[in-house]
Amino acid sequence: MIGLPSLALVIGIAAAFGGVPAAMAGRRWSYRVSAVGSGLLLVAGVLAVALGPFTAVSWSGPIGEAESLRLDPLSGFFLLVAATVWFATALYSVRYDDHPGASLAIAYSLTIGSIAVLFAATNFLLFLAAWEAMTLAAYWMILEASGERARVYSAGFLFLAFGEASTVLLAVMIAAWYGGTGSFGMTAAAVVLPVGSLVFVAALLGFGLKMGIAPFHMSEWLPVAHSAAPSNASALLSSTLTLAGVYGLFRVLALLGPGPAWWGALLLVIGAIAVLLGAVFAAVNEHAKGLPAYSTIENNGLILVALGIALIARAEGLPTLATFALFAALFQAFAHAITKAALFLFAGEIERASHTLDLTQVRGQVRVADPAGSGAGLVAALSLAAAPPLAGFVSEWMILESLFQSYRFGNPALQFIGLLSGAAVALSAGLILLAMVKFAGFAALWTPSRSPARERTTGLGRPIVGLAAVVVGLGVLAPPILTFLAPTASVAIGAAVSSPVGGLLAIPNGWSIVSGSPFGIISPPAVAVALGVGLLPALTYLGLGRHRGTRRAPAWSGGRAPPLSSETYTSFGFSTGMRIMLGSLLGTHEIRRATELDGTGPAPARGSWGVELEVLDYSRSFYDVLERVVSGFAARLRRGLMPGRIGRYLAYILVATMAVIIYVAILG
Repeated sequence: MIGLPSLALVIGIAAAFGGVPAAMAGRRWSYRVSAVGSGLLLVAGVLAVALGPFTAVSWSGPIGEAESLRLDPLSGFFLLVAATVWFATALYSVRYDDHPGASLAIAYSLTIGSIAVLFAATNFLLFLAAWEAMTLAAYWMILEASGERARVYSAGFLFLAFGEASTVLLAVMIAAWYGGTGSFGMTAAAVVLPVGSLVFVAALLGFGLKMGIAPFHMSEWLPVAHSAAPSNASALLSSTLTLAGVYGLFRVLALLGPGPAWWGALLLVIGAIAVLLGAVFAAVNEHAKGLPAYSTIENNGLILVALGIALIARAEGLPTLATFALFAALFQAFAHAITKAALFLFAGEIERASHTLDLTQVRGQVRVADPAGSGAGLVAALSLAAAPPLAGFVSEWMILESLFQSYRFGNPALQFIGLLSGAAVALSAGLILLAMVKFAGFAALWTPSRSPARERTTGLGRPIVGLAAVVVGLGVLAPPILTFLAPTASVAIGAAVSSPVGGLLAIPNGWSIVSGSPFGIISPPAVAVALGVGLLPALTYLGLGRHRGTRRAPAWSGGRAPPLSSETYTSFGFSTGMRIMLGSLLGTHEIRRATELDGTGPAPARGSWGVELEVLDYSRSFYDVLERVVSGFAARLRRGLMPGRIGRYLAYILVATMAVIIYVAILG
């Protein structure tokens, strides 16, 4: 007799895909069915973490190997995180999706169903099929965006190109796994180190490409694709599509078992670069979806940093540090997925209320249309800025605490890498704070000088408020949540571990925040409470002095007569200092344009010029050159291989077949 967990998983996946036929009755029915499926998958994930692994369905695959839909505490954790996002996004989409047809709803249903199968797969062939289905369905969602079609198609094709590259890299990883184990089954097996390293590197590149981390975010594919998509699709892309990449990396590392320290060092370096560059570009971005998309790069980089510390600590014989860093990576994945979904859904509200995604033009219009949704968006932005006591504060604090312990590594080179990575993460924390202050200030906190026309946003804010409540709960209830994640961490590390944080507010012995070696303070909630108590005098003074006279002064405008406030306080101007300060990294340069008469200041002299700043993305220039080189090579290769002669076609097929046979023979 099938049990409750298996029933929840099977019916949940069926209902997730059930949004496709339900779309025949209307797109709203499709989203409602998807919400039901998401709720069941959420239950299945919770049961897998709490009760242990279970198998729902088993069958024989196309090549005779056993395949099944199965959840263990690791896949169950990622499923419950993703399903929480899907449930809220489906409810949001019922009101948000105003497309004339049901195409977006169908693509949404296919995407979440494919990711659910991916989490439950126990065979790499099924995993790869679900991965490709997820990529194609997400590509369809991007194409459903409104706006200039050339821009939408460009963003979609860019996403598809990187998505297919990820699939190819994962195919290489799976082939290497089969060569080392003789099976496509996703079960732990002894793999010799050279083959294991090949599996690890291919997995890092394939899954890292989907996560948008360095060096694959250099072409800005993730911000371009995610910001061009509809807001419900953006929430899925940045929260759960990248989460699928995180899960894949966790799963492969769990299958491979302990590895050399250089695996962790590679993760640490790539993660630190992604964290820093993601934060830098978020700080100078003015787009209500582009800024959170760059923040996704930064947050996924933090996950790699924590994983890197865990792998190095395990190789160096530091089990306490390895466990702590692993819990930090899991909590970061949880916090980021929920928070980023809330922020992208809020961006949809911004667009609906103000008809723009330019932060300068938003100026609090969504606050008038939906105060509750704006408050929830503010909570999400504060969490990404690591403000206590929210989820983002707990995860980032744990990651920094892990980096502080890198001096315990025995290898001086690893110590140096840990030091530089810690500096990069600390710097990025300040940069992302700047970015989120800008986002929250212009989108959620700005008080319009006049009440704009109210745009109907009924029902859009409620799912965002729900996600914001989860963000607050994750931060406040961090100790019991980390205890709940102990089975997940045990599967990931391959040994039974317990939560490194416990007690009331995570305070050991109930009163002292000083723990044993190697950590000093391990109580993020207690730190948040202390900071909150310290803020009370300032908040009291602010409240008592609210009705006193406010001193007003003209805005500084470089010594010239101040222009209108609408031209002085801009999102671009907020980040101009950062563009100049980090000019060597951002490629900031001045461009001169003829000054236009706008009636806001003294008339300029005839022929005068204004100076504007522009950011040149050096990394994108690199990819532009690479694209031209590869395209030219491909064109010459195509003319050589496909000249219309059957002899050359047969020779090409023969050479390709021999290459595959040799590859399998060597690895087998």
